[in-house]
Amino acid sequence: MIVEIILKKLKGPISEEEEILFEKWLSEDDENFLTFQRLKKLQDNKLKELQNIHHLDSQEAWGTIQHGLHTNKSNKRLTTSYSRFMRYAAVFVGVVALSLFYKSFYMEKLVEVEHDPTAITLELGNGETRILSQSGSTAIVTRDGNVLGTKAENMVDYSQSDIDAVDNDLVYNTLHIPNGKTFKIVLSDGTTVNLNAGSTLTYPIKFVPGQQRKVTLIGEAFFHVKKNENSPFIVTSQSLDIRVLGTQFNVTSYPEDTNQKTVLVEGSVRLYESGTSYSEDDSTLLTPGDMASWESAHKEMSVQKVDTELYTSWMKGKLVLRGMKFKDMIKKLERHYGVSIQNKNMDLEDRVFTATFDVETIEEVLNTFVSETYFDYLIEDDQITILK
Repeated sequence: MIVEIILKKLKGPISEEEEILFEKWLSEDDENFLTFQRLKKLQDNKLKELQNIHHLDSQEAWGTIQHGLHTNKSNKRLTTSYSRFMRYAAVFVGVVALSLFYKSFYMEKLVEVEHDPTAITLELGNGETRILSQSGSTAIVTRDGNVLGTKAENMVDYSQSDIDAVDNDLVYNTLHIPNGKTFKIVLSDGTTVNLNAGSTLTYPIKFVPGQQRKVTLIGEAFFHVKKNENSPFIVTSQSLDIRVLGTQFNVTSYPEDTNQKTVLVEGSVRLYESGTSYSEDDSTLLTPGDMASWESAHKEMSVQKVDTELYTSWMKGKLVLRGMKFKDMIKKLERHYGVSIQNKNMDLEDRVFTATFDVETIEEVLNTFVSETYFDYLIEDDQITILK
């Protein structure tokens, strides 16, 4: 079983249960670690060395193990035999893994396994990717046994991490949330971030005391920042930086958005263009109830008072559409319901809708729009086609 897990690990993300077994095998013996590193090197070298290993025989390898055991003198201690057995066993695993690796990768012409687009994934600082479920609990452990964080149900918590931050040596993780799902993260300083569907957050696993706390967001998130006057918290979202000391606010900044929106619920924040030096004179101050819209193309900022509940209700599972054109609404529906929508009815493109949905299915949502402006649609699994 471990060989199959190793091969899956080399191909891409593995499940949490498999990750636990893999880490256990990796830590049992130094030879296991070296074997895996060799496999990774072979993979990185595009398997040039694997062309000559197709003749390897796992039975022959096992015979080597048995021979190694039989040549032990009877007066040697049991611990010596066991130690030698483990060394041979590691070689055996390596040989079998290499053989299967060759068949799996080289013979199949290196067909790369695509990541599940519906899975929540955590990309570690070393490039490894873990798949996170929305149920159950588990520890996220590094190769050397340190606890990076814990995953409990629909949340990852770094506040009890064993990792110590070192100046100028921050290690970043990246959390990817697919369409149709939401997730919560507690950062090492106690700051909580609720991530909406189709969002990505990059953050240090441990903040450095006395230094700025910086994270990067693509998509939408609600931040409840732990107050620390000595360490400003900065959210970089495309071309905008949001600087806070401790507050609650919502940021919407998907790649297709022409305007990045920041809605302040509590406290105060200052906004300024990314890549520029921060100063109070060159930043925009928000007070509770303010929404700032940043148009990056023209570098224009506008501020208005809003009902903050409309912009944070997504955390309660609601979908709020206010005076939105159908062509702009499609992306929000895709993210919220985890579907793909193709619109073949161009007459609907600029039709404006206003509605709020809660527990409705995507079919019920579409029927609501149909009652206002008739059109046909076709649903096949998670694919939706809007017809005339």
